[in-house]
Amino acid sequence: MISLEVKGAFDAAWWPSILCKLRDFHCPRNLYKLTSSFFSDRVALFHANTYTVERKVSTRCPQVSCYCPGCWNVLYNTLLNLEFSNQTKIIAFGDDLAILTLGETLSEAEVYANSDLAKIENWARVYKLQFKESKSKAMLITRKRSCHDIYIYLNNRRLNM
Repeated sequence: MISLEVKGAFDAAWWPSILCKLRDFHCPRNLYKLTSSFFSDRVALFHANTYTVERKVSTRCPQVSCYCPGCWNVLYNTLLNLEFSNQTKIIAFGDDLAILTLGETLSEAEVYANSDLAKIENWARVYKLQFKESKSKAMLITRKRSCHDIYIYLNNRRLNM
């Protein structure tokens, strides 16, 4: 079992990819325009005493919005629909991802898991997202009494057990 967490998640959601996916899903025109409008002309304000700074925001999804979890789901759905091995099951909850991989042997499970993680890494690059390696973990679940280390890699770094 492998657990992954997206770095920044909602804040890292790239607007152009969300809009592209909405087009791919043949989203009704009025909802597409609403989303496009939601992403346009956004500004971030910082107030401190009498000092105010305003900056244009052009790429991130405001997490405090009720609308953003739906936008995140549109984006994350593309990950869940990737072609993984028959030995792998993917479960998502918010920005967390659990990858369950079954193998007859330890080495077989490692091969399937690393292959599927490579697909996930590629997806993250395409959608300009990253996973937190420090919070991503691997766990071996077995009936055998002897415990072996497993070698699972994310972004060429071995995940902690």
